[in-house]
Amino acid sequence: MTIAVYSGSFNPFHYGHLDILQTLNSLPPIEKVLVVVSPKNPAKKENVYIQTPTERLEAVRKVISDYGLSKCEVSDIEFSRTPPIYTVETLHQIQALYPSDEVVYVSGADCLDKIQRWRNARELLENIGIIVFPRAGYNLQEITIEAKKKYPGAQICQVPDKYMPREISSTEIRRRRDCGEDYSDLTPIIL
Repeated sequence: MTIAVYSGSFNPFHYGHLDILQTLNSLPPIEKVLVVVSPKNPAKKENVYIQTPTERLEAVRKVISDYGLSKCEVSDIEFSRTPPIYTVETLHQIQALYPSDEVVYVSGADCLDKIQRWRNARELLENIGIIVFPRAGYNLQEITIEAKKKYPGAQICQVPDKYMPREISSTEIRRRRDCGEDYSDLTPIIL
């Protein structure tokens, strides 16, 4: 079985995230999508969170149910770990839970562009592999070429541009919410 792991803080979950999950849910080679809600991103400050980790976890569960994403399953695998929590460590934990399955990581072109800063990026790219979604303002083809130059054994699967998710900013959602403005065009979650 091929398991795609899509992780993030989902602060909050928005329609761009939903676009990615709907695409993954429809791709035949992927048999399961684990949506890993990160309680604390090591690169983010604590004060940016507008929901508790449990509220974010439940919000993602509700969206998956509401949209009938049958291949998707929410995971709280990082909730029992002590921060900082790094993606490659989570992927190792998932591989241990599913030893006979192929586990791949899901990311956007923006993350692949900065992946050299990630802990154990070589291992993630060469031993696990990554499915990369296009993002506005990023040349996925060039980013992939650069990543493969730096990590020759990188296993990078590019998602075609026709599956580009909507460009939505969680920061904008938080700003609108804090200002009492409507944000319903950006997220299916009521905050």
